[in-house]
Amino acid sequence: MKIRIMYDNKPTYLEVPDEDCTVMIDMDYEDRLSCAEDKETLTRRSPQEIMDERFNKPEYNNWHKLDRHSAATTPPKKLNGKRGYTKATDDNEGKNIKENSIELYPDDTDGVTREKQAEYEYLCEIIRKTLKEKQAELLIAIFLDGVSVTEYAEREGVSKSAISHRLDTAKKNFKKVFPESSTFPSCQS
Repeated sequence: MKIRIMYDNKPTYLEVPDEDCTVMIDMDYEDRLSCAEDKETLTRRSPQEIMDERFNKPEYNNWHKLDRHSAATTPPKKLNGKRGYTKATDDNEGKNIKENSIELYPDDTDGVTREKQAEYEYLCEIIRKTLKEKQAELLIAIFLDGVSVTEYAEREGVSKSAISHRLDTAKKNFKKVFPESSTFPSCQS
């Protein structure tokens, strides 16, 4: 099945095996079902609808917000609380001038932190839904939290080789559900 992915307002088409689409459709349906008020009217969405909602729409909105005035000659500036472009000129020469870039880009560190936390929680949720509790916690601790195998082994009171074996088993079980990285769902918008 071909799925259209938008990037920088240009379409790219990705060929995805039907069985991978089935997994994506089922996971999307379960996610929406868990937070839907009227569960009876909820229907399964096509892979393209899922991609449009989770990726294409947010990507287009980000692109549109930043690039809609591409004819402007200076970078975006915050005006009256809104982002926009200005065509500032030097009155003496009539040439475009560049403003101090520190004023042009607002501080968004809180938003970035919230985004990272939301993505972390989403990944943890998917891992916990996919694997048994101990395997899920092992993958989360080592791959997402950055805990070393030695440290995890000490925490659990077992040998390092036992944790390595458990980690291999957890990775194999996870790859049964998501055989390639392209089948792993990204964080919702």
